[in-house]
Amino acid sequence: MFEINGVRWDIVFVPPNSQNLRRSDGSITFGVTDWNDKCVYLSRAIHGAFLERVLCHELTHCVCFAWNISIPIETEEWLCNFMADHGKEVIYILDDLLRGMVRRIA
Repeated sequence: MFEINGVRWDIVFVPPNSQNLRRSDGSITFGVTDWNDKCVYLSRAIHGAFLERVLCHELTHCVCFAWNISIPIETEEWLCNFMADHGKEVIYILDDLLRGMVRRIA
C-alpha cells in the first residue's frame, strides 16, 4: 500500500488474462490503474525492467488521479510513457545536482 495526496492505493498482481487488466477499449494490457478501486493491477507475467517501466507508468496515472489532474487520455498516456522512459533519469540528475550544489549568495 502507498499514499499519494491522501489517497491510499494498493498494488495487486493478477493473472495475465485477468479482467482487471482489461482497458476501456476491451484489450488486455500489462497494468491498469483503477480509480474506483484505488488499485494498480499488474500482470504476474511481467518482471525486471519491464515491470519497473509498467509500474512507473501506472504510478503516474495514480498521481494524475490523486491530484485531480484531468487531461485528455492521449496526453495522459504520453505523460505516463515519458515518465516510464525518462523519469528516473530526471530524478537521478536532480539528486546529483542537489548533492553537489553549493549556493552562491549574491
